[in-house]
Amino acid sequence: MKAFTKTLAASLCAGALSLAAASASAATVNLTETGQLFNGTAPEMVVRTPGNPATQMWVGGYTELVNSVSGTSLFAAGQSIISWCLDVALGKGTTADYTVTEVTGDTTPSWVSKLGQLFTQFGSQVTDVISSAAMQLAVWEIVGDTGTTGTPTYSLGSGNFQASAMTTGDYIASSTAARDLAESWLGAMNANPNAWGDGYRIVKLTYGDIPDKQDLVTFIPTPLPGAALLFLSALGLGIFSRRKGGTDKGALAV
Repeated sequence: MKAFTKTLAASLCAGALSLAAASASAATVNLTETGQLFNGTAPEMVVRTPGNPATQMWVGGYTELVNSVSGTSLFAAGQSIISWCLDVALGKGTTADYTVTEVTGDTTPSWVSKLGQLFTQFGSQVTDVISSAAMQLAVWEIVGDTGTTGTPTYSLGSGNFQASAMTTGDYIASSTAARDLAESWLGAMNANPNAWGDGYRIVKLTYGDIPDKQDLVTFIPTPLPGAALLFLSALGLGIFSRRKGGTDKGALAV
């Protein structure tokens, strides 16, 4: 990821994150980035944030190896997880220590529950580098443009976070496809803001060494009763663990 400034990250999500709940499970983990999700070339996008010029960057999820764990953790050494960036365009540690904090929608602004809704409803559609890029765009849009009051309207064309497809170079088609897919997910959330979204626990990974480095988020499936479990099975939300043989199905994305 290319770097803006820490001020940029603060403008998008630091205020909301400061209201996070007391940790349900806290620890420090050391992660090594092992590649971009699906090991393909991620689409290049143009993103815009308050006070900053339009910037081109690669967009998509990452796979991470848990090297070590200190304290009581949701993760175990040797486990692989999938991560998504919370901050926009900050540098990302290739190998780094992160503080693990589970956050809940009950005690934080609505972006937390909205991320749960996003991944519960559309996580099964992340099957390649284009849909991986779409998921990252949707995460940034929700974190950047969810306020603490009222019902947000999500759009990549307006608000604190904006993204557009490339108009030159080799990534016009893929970046257009990623943006259109993300917009379709966000549009569905606008149309049905109360859609069920309890399929995942949301875990924040805070970069602990350098303030201007990227914070991450991952999603862990929530144990569900019979009817909901059948619904998720129909959606095929186990697709990540089936397609990524080395990825632990207990931690599906940051």
